[in-house]
Amino acid sequence: MDKYHKVTFNGKEFSLPKAGIGDNKYVAVFDPYADADMSRSAAHDLYEKIKEKNLNNVDVVISAEVKGAAIAQRIADLCNTNLLIFRKKIKINFEEPVIAHVKTFTSGTNQLFIDKKSLMKYSGKTALFVDDVISTGSTINAIKDVLKEYNISVLAYCCVFKESNDVHDELVYVDTLPIFTD
Repeated sequence: MDKYHKVTFNGKEFSLPKAGIGDNKYVAVFDPYADADMSRSAAHDLYEKIKEKNLNNVDVVISAEVKGAAIAQRIADLCNTNLLIFRKKIKINFEEPVIAHVKTFTSGTNQLFIDKKSLMKYSGKTALFVDDVISTGSTINAIKDVLKEYNISVLAYCCVFKESNDVHDELVYVDTLPIFTD
């Protein structure tokens, strides 16, 4: 089995390493921090999909720590808007932390945090949710509940890669990552 999965962003080819997930199954790992050119190119392609659907005029881009934040920052810059990040730990500047309960495939995180003041700032506004990879949609579901409570309307859920057909129907994505078997 080839150790890498080839992908193309913005007309350039990149190699994603494959990692074992048990039972002779492997996934290609997309790490936006590993290669700045790949991250820029992936964000470019995702932004083009967002523009095609006229979703680039939003008040804020929202994501979760860590890898999703890299792509979300680039998308926020391209949309010329602000960025909100749900964090894995409560930060010292959070006056009133709000918790999103989630179980993610990659990090095992069960809580994400954001300051209530940040959410209140965007009440009644529009948002894009942006992530690097969406596997099961558990992060989407957890954050969606919090955003709904604060009257933040998510126009679309976006990612560079989806890993499953079990995720959100209205997902805006660049490509699909298959599960490989040995």
